Amino acid sequence: MDERLIRAAQAAFTWRTVDADLEILSLETELTASDAALVRDAGQGSRRVFAFHGERLSVEIEIDDDGIAGQLTPPGPARVTLVTPDGPQAAVDADEVGYFSLPAPPSGPIRLDCQRGSERFLTEWTTT
Repeated sequence: MDERLIRAAQAAFTWRTVDADLEILSLETELTASDAALVRDAGQGSRRVFAFHGERLSVEIEIDDDGIAGQLTPPGPARVTLVTPDGPQAAVDADEVGYFSLPAPPSGPIRLDCQRGSERFLTEWTTT
């Protein structure tokens, strides 16, 4: 079996009981660049757009060769961490309007961990 699949399954299993107050943000849509108004205007590289929604927070991200650009709704500051099955890879602070930018993720499963004050939100796993 592919080692990446095993690590992804182990990571998903590990996160199942991390925090009872944790809200999981469900993947609502994955769009190609031609299907969506993009979070930012970038070059001609391959772009993918994802929208995750929960009861108290939504996250829209655009992934291309340069990295991840995202927007939190409702807008506001938060700590956003890129997570892979190997653990946290990069973290940034979203600004007061909820915009954030992360480096390009490795290929394979990723999720975002968003901390806003005492509230914590995790996106579902998606594959880059």
